[in-house]
Amino acid sequence: MSDTKALPGKQAKDEIVLNPTSLPHIFLCDIDDSGLLKEIMVVKKFKDGSIYYIEIDTLHNIDKGRIKKIVSSQHASKYEAWELLSQAKLSNGMNALDFFHSNNVKVKRPRGARASAGGLETVASYGTDKLIGSDFTNPAEAELDKASGMFPRQEVGVNRG
Repeated sequence: MSDTKALPGKQAKDEIVLNPTSLPHIFLCDIDDSGLLKEIMVVKKFKDGSIYYIEIDTLHNIDKGRIKKIVSSQHASKYEAWELLSQAKLSNGMNALDFFHSNNVKVKRPRGARASAGGLETVASYGTDKLIGSDFTNPAEAELDKASGMFPRQEVGVNRG
């Protein structure tokens, strides 16, 4: 029998189990719930237990070497992985965080975590019934004569002398 008790109406949270390795920010984890431990780099951990991670097995050997160089650096254990990546420049000239985030970073949330952090309670309600953009003016119509609906006549005298 389990000692954990779920609150009425709420599902018990399952934590993501991260088994540390000899390298900072590198863990063994059953990331896809297959029962197999895969090597991952945890880029960022969140308060709700969610993680941003890079699955090491899916990387090319060049990218694996780049990751190893970053997590083996002198200050790797002092900073979070996203910060290390943001300070690293790859041999192709790209910022490491930009490169890996756009290509390889995934998210894993524990059971019971919220799907998104920005719900309606974080948003202020829009307090007017005015049509959006109704107070904007067209700069081209700024000189328009309201009575005639015509633009004032401009003299087109160009001296090309």
